[in-house]
Amino acid sequence: MNGGNSAQHGFSDVMITDGQWHRIGLVWDGTNRILLVDGKETARDPQSKLADCSGTLILGTGKSASPSSFWSGLIDDVRIYNRVVQP
Repeated sequence: MNGGNSAQHGFSDVMITDGQWHRIGLVWDGTNRILLVDGKETARDPQSKLADCSGTLILGTGKSASPSSFWSGLIDDVRIYNRVVQP
């Protein structure tokens, strides 16, 4: 992920290619955005606040929804919380 601006795209060096299910999480702790894969931190970037959004939430593709940005796997059981969730 890269930082300082909540409008920035997140990046991680982790590649998942094993064909298995994985748990992916993105959390904000009030200071950082943190990307988790199977409970392990894989990326972090500073975010002192998150921007409000009144647009559409799109999962599985990039902002432009161009074919080259499509997720090439299955997405199941999506949850979004606006509170602290204990594992």
